[in-house]
Amino acid sequence: MRKINAAIVFAVSALVLVGCGDTVNVGDNGVSQGITVQATGVADVVPDAVQVSLSVSVVAEANDVALSQVAATAEVVRSTLEQLGIDAADIATQSVSVNPEYSYTEAEGQKIVGYRASQTFDVLVRDASAAGAVVDSLVAAGGANLSINATYPVVNDSTAAAQAARDDAVAKARAKAEEYAELLDVELGDLVFLTEISAPTNITIGAKADVMAESALTVIDLGTQEVTVTVEVRWQID
Repeated sequence: MRKINAAIVFAVSALVLVGCGDTVNVGDNGVSQGITVQATGVADVVPDAVQVSLSVSVVAEANDVALSQVAATAEVVRSTLEQLGIDAADIATQSVSVNPEYSYTEAEGQKIVGYRASQTFDVLVRDASAAGAVVDSLVAAGGANLSINATYPVVNDSTAAAQAARDDAVAKARAKAEEYAELLDVELGDLVFLTEISAPTNITIGAKADVMAESALTVIDLGTQEVTVTVEVRWQID
């Protein structure tokens, strides 16, 4: 029993777990001595683009007529976007549908009153400052057949923010490792490895689109987004 207890004590002292994802190896059990930590770096960035989701929808007596009218309005949408400088590569159809349109009365029950055809688009406006004007122009061009479903401020180019987040992650990792080294009365040695365990991720902090009044311009409030990067780093200890 004493040998078993001694082995347990040795195993526990050889591998000290400190925090989620952080490991300190301090014993002489064949495992290289070192401190391994994880850290997440954060960088705030203002979105530089806006994703606009819109739908064109028409009800007609026949399904082919409804679809033809939707196609005509969709072409107006494309032409408007082209005039606004939106590249065709930034316009994507998400769905095209044709379905019966029903009405219900107590006297007649449910009956088909026509067919609704719809086409939904996602449009990337790469100049965030122009997004409000794009929305207004689309509504004016599409009229009653067009709906703006949503607007999403996005970070189209996160290169600089990702670099800042990496810098922050590495600085936090070193600070954490140095704290553990001080607590254990050891010195950090050479860097063993660094692994980026999560790709840059964008988290929206606040954003919205406001239509201030019927005659006023639409304002897209971009808010800010957090770009995060998580790394795992290991140092030898002396």
